[in-house]
Amino acid sequence: MTRIQILEDQKAIFVAQKEVLENKRADIYVREQQAISDALLPFFQDFNPEVEIEVTRGSVYFKMDHPEVKYKKELFNLYLRENYSEEGKAFSGIDLSYYTTQTKGVDEWELKRLQLLGKLAEIVHEFQQKMVYVVNEAVISFKEEFKAVYAQMELVGKAIRELDVKIASFEKEVIEWDLRYSKIEFAKAREVQMKFNYSPRIVSLKLFEFSKSGKKATAIFEWEKGRESREENVNVSSIVDQVFGLRKDIVQQTLAE
Repeated sequence: MTRIQILEDQKAIFVAQKEVLENKRADIYVREQQAISDALLPFFQDFNPEVEIEVTRGSVYFKMDHPEVKYKKELFNLYLRENYSEEGKAFSGIDLSYYTTQTKGVDEWELKRLQLLGKLAEIVHEFQQKMVYVVNEAVISFKEEFKAVYAQMELVGKAIRELDVKIASFEKEVIEWDLRYSKIEFAKAREVQMKFNYSPRIVSLKLFEFSKSGKKATAIFEWEKGRESREENVNVSSIVDQVFGLRKDIVQQTLAE
């Protein structure tokens, strides 16, 4: 087993853990949203039964059938105002959002919407503080759950990023080894920048005649099978980085143990 494969196997364990945590986070979100819904819907229990009320984490949507469309049309919405200052409270207020229009003659649907808007305005005017209170009470228990999951996700994410860096480092070692002692071939012609103003499309590449520092070399490349060219004093690090970026197109590569 190569060093790269060992690291990939380690990464796979963390990726699986990340997926578990993401599912756990999603479950907390669903339960929190249900808790908000359970807290807010009682305030609208006497609302017109023709109105569909949908509660999400930060919004309450009111919709009703419209004679001219095949879907329930928006009436108005309530938005829970996020709280970013007071510790322990998720929301600080409720905002009522509605669109204005001009009725033409007796538009029964729009006139009914305005009547319902007045009813909702009464509810918000009378119960806004209580609504905010019960929602904050409903979500407070989820705050620690979210905090714990995000802390775990941060650790797992850090581990994955660190492994990605190590894997990339080893893969670049493999690429440089192949460029030095073998040859890298691509499944299709790819553009590689040899110099600032020279980026040929090539199907194979090899480096030789390295400088004493190892930073420069001569590149031998084919732009098509059997048609070879060369470029002196190319930047080895730049070439390696570019080939690394094209690694999915490499059809031949020696694996470093």
